[in-house]
Amino acid sequence: MQAKFTQGSVFRHISVMTFASTAGLLSLFFVDLVDMYWLSLLGVVELAAAIGYAGSILFFTLSLSIGLSIACGALVSQSVGRGDKVATRSLVANLFTIIFAIVLPVSIGVLLAAPWLLGLLGAEGAAADFAYAYLRIILPSLPLLALAMASSGVMRALGHAKEGMYLTLLGGLVNAVLDPIFIFGFGWGIEGAALASVMARIAMLLFGLQRIIYGYQLLSWPQFQSFKLHAVDYFGTALPAVLTNLATPIGVAYVTAIMAQFGDSAVAGNAILSKLQPLAFAGLFALSGSIGPIAGQNLGALQYSRVMETLLGSVKFIFAYSVIACLILFALADSLVWAFKAQGIAQQLMLWFCYGLSSMFFFNGISFATNALFNNLRLAHWATILNFSRATVFTIPFVLGGAHWGGPVGIMVGLYLGSVLVALLGLAIAYFKISRLEVKA
Repeated sequence: MQAKFTQGSVFRHISVMTFASTAGLLSLFFVDLVDMYWLSLLGVVELAAAIGYAGSILFFTLSLSIGLSIACGALVSQSVGRGDKVATRSLVANLFTIIFAIVLPVSIGVLLAAPWLLGLLGAEGAAADFAYAYLRIILPSLPLLALAMASSGVMRALGHAKEGMYLTLLGGLVNAVLDPIFIFGFGWGIEGAALASVMARIAMLLFGLQRIIYGYQLLSWPQFQSFKLHAVDYFGTALPAVLTNLATPIGVAYVTAIMAQFGDSAVAGNAILSKLQPLAFAGLFALSGSIGPIAGQNLGALQYSRVMETLLGSVKFIFAYSVIACLILFALADSLVWAFKAQGIAQQLMLWFCYGLSSMFFFNGISFATNALFNNLRLAHWATILNFSRATVFTIPFVLGGAHWGGPVGIMVGLYLGSVLVALLGLAIAYFKISRLEVKA
């Protein structure tokens, strides 16, 4: 079990890990966008709005799963850096048990609260009914998603980025094949889209468990003698990581509720962008999952200068990727509006985003990277503080002011300004904290 990230070019490790992860994420994000496209062909604006409302709730559950997988990957990567395979086997088994025990009651609770949550978001009428029909199918599969993502976290911690990519590619492929069959072939509409996503989650989990159990021989039955120690270590990392990730859906839900004041067209436009953004900037989402194992292995090996290289190399990668992605969006703006048959406010939001507001993701990418580093360097409380600040202090007043000044487009401008400020603050803190590691060494 070699700690491969402690040697060689750090920027090369960042690029290879990120592009491998990007390919898998692209498949999932593309399927999400295709979901929206298929449903838009039905010609019912409430369906697009329903995905927006349901998406705000599902973003909460997804963020929980991401936070749990980040903590899992962080501890496993540090164990790999120490070179003890027996201890790593015990760790993985116990962490998977803990993750399942956390997520199962959460999925039940969110399902029971779904009608109330949709009401808080401003959903009503047909849009609310469609959203609940979607949620009641997909929410029970949350434990499958959480364990699949934890499996991916273990793969990245071991440096097997390609296999992590295959896991997500498989999910995307299953979803892409089943979507048109369930939505149109069987005439199940939005419920068919939800069922296709459930089948994709099952496929991802089966692949992940097969590789960890038989490919790496890195999963056994839970080891109760070490369970308490692992649980304490895990919650020390997982709690701030989960809180960090849960802050984002709070901000998203708030934005959705403010958009709802401008009608279903505004919510639909925002929902389309919420599917388009991850696809266009998949590399930045992948980066946040890729640099954690790199930093974690080097922290475990006490190579602090390489941790600083990870931070600086990430910023370079984010800049280059953002420039290319923004230019592509600029060129495709009219085509995207036409493809989704966007009209009125939805069309305005899409054009403003493609013609310049998409550049906010350069700053979002910096926040993704610094949060990932904090979570993997035992500084997770900083990620929590910054992400909650981003979802509240750097979102609420900016969104309110933007809505008053410029309506739905003003909301996007407000989000942009908040993203700039919190990104610069996070970058300054990350640089200072990593510099202190080098000084102590």
